[in-house]
Amino acid sequence: MTTTIELIAGAMQAQAEGLRTIGQNIANSQSVAYRREIPVSHATFEQVAAGVESQAAGPALGALDLTPGTLQSTASPLHLAIEGSGFFVVSTSRGERLTRRGDFRLDGDGQLVTQAGDPVLGTSGPIVITGDQPTISPDGTVRVATDVMGQLRIVDVASGSALLPVGDCSYVLADGEPALESPSPTVRQGFLETSNVQTVNEMVQLMDTLRRFEAGQHFVRGYDDMIDKAITTLGRI
Repeated sequence: MTTTIELIAGAMQAQAEGLRTIGQNIANSQSVAYRREIPVSHATFEQVAAGVESQAAGPALGALDLTPGTLQSTASPLHLAIEGSGFFVVSTSRGERLTRRGDFRLDGDGQLVTQAGDPVLGTSGPIVITGDQPTISPDGTVRVATDVMGQLRIVDVASGSALLPVGDCSYVLADGEPALESPSPTVRQGFLETSNVQTVNEMVQLMDTLRRFEAGQHFVRGYDDMIDKAITTLGRI
């Protein structure tokens, strides 16, 4: 019975992590280019109670849903979106980060940066824009009139590679894997990508996960009552 309780405790921890993940998805449903996290399956309370310890069916650890969001026009020349696969590369104090969040701006030095102030990298380093508003072509080349300011560095990830979220809709590759240079990126100027979270679907999953968590709670309470009665009965013998 102790083993069963331990397994159910593990299943409840998995459900709790699933609730956290779903809540985070819902909270970021309006965040630019947010990628929803997918709770990866572990044994549910029902499976543990039925003696099935190894099957996976309940949420626990997170993976990323890389399905693209939709592109919405903003008419801002510094708002960029990638059509299809690929990521912008951003330089931070913790190293390079990958992102699809393209609500960029210029800092006081004319450098193209994220909303957090981190430089957006081009193929030759940070991009500094001087003069009028830039024109950015689909291949990521940044021009002011006929002058080339730089070219955005767009990378991709190999199939099967794991991306880890590190906040602010940015990611790093797991295990230090290198990113792949995108051979033919398509950058859309004046557009932003929406979150790929479907709020209705997340709410349905939230209710199902909560139900599974509560089922585990009821079992543990019943088991605790049974042990309490057994101790009380033995004390009278």
